[in-house]
Amino acid sequence: MNISIDFFLRILALSFFHPSFVLIFLPYFYSIGYGLTTPEFFWASIYTSIVCFFWLLGYLSLKSRNGWKTIKTNWDDEVVVVTGGSGGVGGLLTETLAIRNVTVIILDVNPPEIEHEYFQCDVSNYEEVQRVGKDIIEQFGSPTILVNNAAIVRGKTILDESIRDITDTINTNLLSSFWTTKVFLPDMIKNNHGHIVTVASSLGYTGLPQLADYCASKAALISFHESLRYELDTRYDAKQVRTTLVCPGEIETGLFDGIKVSFPFITPRLAPLDVVKLIVTALDKNEGHIITTPYYVYLMSLLRFLPSFIQDLVHKFLGANDAMKTWRGKKSIKKDQ
Repeated sequence: MNISIDFFLRILALSFFHPSFVLIFLPYFYSIGYGLTTPEFFWASIYTSIVCFFWLLGYLSLKSRNGWKTIKTNWDDEVVVVTGGSGGVGGLLTETLAIRNVTVIILDVNPPEIEHEYFQCDVSNYEEVQRVGKDIIEQFGSPTILVNNAAIVRGKTILDESIRDITDTINTNLLSSFWTTKVFLPDMIKNNHGHIVTVASSLGYTGLPQLADYCASKAALISFHESLRYELDTRYDAKQVRTTLVCPGEIETGLFDGIKVSFPFITPRLAPLDVVKLIVTALDKNEGHIITTPYYVYLMSLLRFLPSFIQDLVHKFLGANDAMKTWRGKKSIKKDQ
């Protein structure tokens, strides 16, 4: 087991930074003789207040997104479509749901290694998605959960990339989410029931050499998720159609095989199961979430607000600008995130 900073942060999140833990501080300090006017009791009160305040912000944010009452997902009534579901995170998610006897349908250019309901489909092509979508609805009914997970990476500099490289990346990573959403969302809105999961990336918050098209597509997916959520709330009055955004760091799926990680303790690689667990939890609870993991990804979105020289120092310290020099991922085969 590789220990990373996330291991210790999770322990702190469940102890010193959890309301149920810090709320015993004040009674404890008072019971051992620190009066209400002592400095020790004052600072304990400040600490408890800060922890509870931030926990309350998170709780209110979740409730404002999903409402005060949510009904857990009844999997017997769900039809799930996963793009790029033949391997990696998509494949593991498919297998996890299939174990629960959930109807899961894979859209991918490559057939899955394990037998599942599968439609060969280039999701970057709207006509193909539209055609396959009609077949799915006829055979299984309207999908209620859509996981937009398909992605490819070319790993070339802007000048080295061909026009085909760039358009393939943008079409697969970004436009495919538009096409599947256009095909499957209308019935979700009609029934005011559904869940769309958008798998973006931590690289949607920053740019790296040899990943301009990939980073741009993932940044656009973050905006796509945000716009979709507000359209569902304010244009279609379909607040029971949930939206979840997934922004993970590097996942051990082969998409970024060979990249250099200077400090794995700070920027650990994720096991696919870690990401799948978080997605399934959001689907189980029937709640829209923003899934950001590992913890360093939270900080990446803040870098944009810092002076450029600090951003440059962070990139240099972590070796981010040299990471793709050793990349040996597959360039010609479309793979999922």
